Amino acid sequence: MLKIKNIWLGLLLVAISLSWACDAATGEANKLVDEGNAIIKKNNDLTAKSSALIAELLGEKMTKAEDLEKYKADNKGKFDELVSLCDQLEKGQNEAAAKFEQASAKLKAGDKFQEYTNVKAQEFKKRAEWEKATGTFVKAFLAEKDAEKADALVSGFNKTQDTMKKEADGLMEKAEKIVKDNPNMFEKK
Repeated sequence: MLKIKNIWLGLLLVAISLSWACDAATGEANKLVDEGNAIIKKNNDLTAKSSALIAELLGEKMTKAEDLEKYKADNKGKFDELVSLCDQLEKGQNEAAAKFEQASAKLKAGDKFQEYTNVKAQEFKKRAEWEKATGTFVKAFLAEKDAEKADALVSGFNKTQDTMKKEADGLMEKAEKIVKDNPNMFEKK
């Protein structure tokens, strides 16, 4: 009889230990998600600046410029700032993606929180790719001396940007749906 009690006591201790281990893993995952969210929050200000510069530099002013090369030269500082912002945003998005990937690795397979962190990691990777494409485009645009080729670059960039935005927004919507469908798993802070 004493052996049976010891076996049950041992099983109970194993169950409690596993429970604590799962809670610890979830806690670590939550911490990583919080760190990723902090990076994204910081990026939001940079995104607003970047979007404003894109609208300013590649919008109506550019289309009305009579001499595109003079326009580029006159706005070189702003174009350089835009490239720098894109580099910072790409780095931040990749760092956030890494945090969400690390969080996902801490969780058990099939868990909705793990699915959420995977989707968010994919979203941030796509947004990093988008920022890299924007920076690359700006550099190519500045280097291009032929107006027709510059117009083709702008047109191609707009298509690429639209596609990447749709993909990233689709991933964001998927993550939002996971949260909406599982409200008890996700705390509002």
